[in-house]
Formats: sequence, C-alpha cells, structure tokens
Amino acid sequence: MENEQLENNEQDVKRPTFLLVLCILTFVNTGFTVLGGLMGMLSGKPSAEEIKDSKVQMAQSIDQLEKLNMDYWVDVLKRLDAMTDAMYANFVAYNGVAVVVALIGAFAAFLMFQAKKVGFHVYIVYSFLYVIQAYLFISPEIMPAFVIILNFIIAGVFVLLYSRNLSWMNK
Repeated sequence: MENEQLENNEQDVKRPTFLLVLCILTFVNTGFTVLGGLMGMLSGKPSAEEIKDSKVQMAQSIDQLEKLNMDYWVDVLKRLDAMTDAMYANFVAYNGVAVVVALIGAFAAFLMFQAKKVGFHVYIVYSFLYVIQAYLFISPEIMPAFVIILNFIIAGVFVLLYSRNLSWMNK
C-alpha cells in the first residue's frame, strides 16, 4: 500500500521542462555520436586516396593562412592534421571508444529523465570521459588548447544545467 502511494506521488510531481530539454539535447548529441561511430566502424578507415585528398585540402588551407600571417591558426590546423593522423592510425578503436562514451552519456540522461540522482553522477563520469577520450589515441602536446578548453566548458555547462534539476530527482 505504501509503495503504491509513493509511486502515485512520484507520478503527480511533474517532470521539469528544463530537464526534458536537456535530456533531448543529450539524446540527440549522443545519438549522432553513436550513429557516426558505428557507421565509421562499419564503413572502415578511409582509403589512402581519400586521406591524401584530405591532406591536400588541409595543406592548401594552411598555405592560405600563412599568406595572411595567421600563425596561431596555422598551428591549430597543423595540430588538427596530426590529430587526424593519430585517429586514422587507431580508427576502429577511436570510434569504438566514442560510441561507448556516448552510450554512457545517453544512459545517464535516461536515468535522470526517470528522476534518478545516480544518473547525474553517471553524467559527471560521462563528461569526464568525453573530455579525456581523445587522449587515449592522441598525444596531449598535439591537442590545441582551445579544443581542450571548449570541451571542458561544454561539459561543465551541461553538468551545471543538469544540477539545477537535482532537487526533483529522487535517489
């Protein structure tokens, strides 16, 4: 009898719209990551010709930026090119880790959607994994600082936004 009353009270308390919006954003983001990672693993590493074409385009962009004396962006593009090489060297593993991390994020959002505080803690773990996952395959000295800072800011903002709904979540 007591359990039925608790369940009825939980259903009476309306889910915050803000939490719904955050969960939808998380599901969309993690869904695209999962689909992209699975499609990448199924289609396999790009061919040598495709990689060569990509490198040519990157070199042309770097040349244009050098002509404009935009040294910072030249360095960023060179680092991004090195990151791409490292990603191609471990293509399946890189995509596999991205898929697993995204699934953790989707699971965390699902738990929070169901009013479970443990989902928030899982989301913090997901956010940390999201920021560091590239370091499994890419040397830290290659990563441009703005990529690291941007990932931390995005992860931190979402953790903060989800924390605004903790009072609604149960256990």
